[in-house]
Amino acid sequence: MNKEEIIRKELRLIIRELGLLSHNCLNSGLTLAQAHILSYLKQNGNTPFNELLVQLGIDKASLSRTVSNLESKGFIKVEKSKTDKRMKDIDILPLGKENIINGDGEVNKVINEILEYGDEETVSNIVKSFNEFRILSLKSNLIKNESRIKIERVSLNYMEDAIKLAIGVFTKEQNIPANLVPLEKNLEPIWWCARVGEDIVGVTAGWIENNEWHWGRYAVDKRLRGIGIGKKLAVFSLNDIFNNGAEEIYSEARDITVKLLKNFGCEIIGEPVNFYGDSVTPTIIKKSDFIQAIT
Repeated sequence: MNKEEIIRKELRLIIRELGLLSHNCLNSGLTLAQAHILSYLKQNGNTPFNELLVQLGIDKASLSRTVSNLESKGFIKVEKSKTDKRMKDIDILPLGKENIINGDGEVNKVINEILEYGDEETVSNIVKSFNEFRILSLKSNLIKNESRIKIERVSLNYMEDAIKLAIGVFTKEQNIPANLVPLEKNLEPIWWCARVGEDIVGVTAGWIENNEWHWGRYAVDKRLRGIGIGKKLAVFSLNDIFNNGAEEIYSEARDITVKLLKNFGCEIIGEPVNFYGDSVTPTIIKKSDFIQAIT
């Protein structure tokens, strides 16, 4: 039996052993599809129907049935979109939030009962393997279909995750102290992210210092690099800054980021300087050059 057959068999049997096909999935009181929808809405709030389609990978007919069922139970509300009356927006209600919180608690109990039969090393390997396989699956899916990648300003409920990703990249890969990564409130920073479902996979920030717009804190999950996430994030964030009235954006960037920014019309305006063991180069991007580069 080859590796793909082994994984396929194990996944099928895990689903069976955990009872994920049941209408009372892992004693949560919910089906698996219902739990996914409520969990997504709990994290993201009001969500367009089409976003659920894309992010959860459920076919339209099945999603419509599940949404109708949740609505009839008073777990969610469905309204016409305020921006497009042809579309529907879905939001979680207090009863739905209560049920997914309780459901998550019951699921945790079941999983903990299972893990108690393994020693510390076994449990650690299981956690690591599940995460690594999920990321590989995510990368494979994003290469085939990038529509799940949402570039947006970081909302309050994702700010902690965004900062955590930035700190992880800058401290582990660039030896920059963690306390230097978050931006001071007096700089009134704007943070942007690349989000896939409930995962923050890229982050960057812009801020005003000495009456000049600056761009930085640019980081992408190293496991998902090379598939265009960083470029999308850079274009969106830089464009947003220019739309906020900036005529020029300054950045002190490492060589790989300078190479990216040159695609958007950046100019080098000084000599590289050492910053925690690596060089950073001062650059500037003018609005006119940026617009010309992306059009």
